[in-house]
Amino acid sequence: MSFPASFFFPHTVSIRALAGGGGMRPSYFGPETVIAEVKDEAQLIRTADGAEITSSTQVTVPLATIVPLGSLVTVWPGQGAAERESAVLRVGRDENPPPLPSHLVLYLK
Repeated sequence: MSFPASFFFPHTVSIRALAGGGGMRPSYFGPETVIAEVKDEAQLIRTADGAEITSSTQVTVPLATIVPLGSLVTVWPGQGAAERESAVLRVGRDENPPPLPSHLVLYLK
């Protein structure tokens, strides 16, 4: 049995992948629209350096999506007051056998 991508990824987000950080501030690639599942839920997470911080939103995207830490993700694009941009604090990877899709979980600031 197979499922359409919209079953697991019913939303879209805009991702500006971190290109690098030099000089005065980081730089980003242009925005890319990606299928996703967005959950607005506060969660305590641990960053790569071991700090505990709160993630306000978790975004699930297909495994092939390139999203370095520090990238900017716009959730609810075109939805007025709900639209917002946040930095990626942590990236989790979840690999599954078919028919479930493998994916990344992006934990946003």
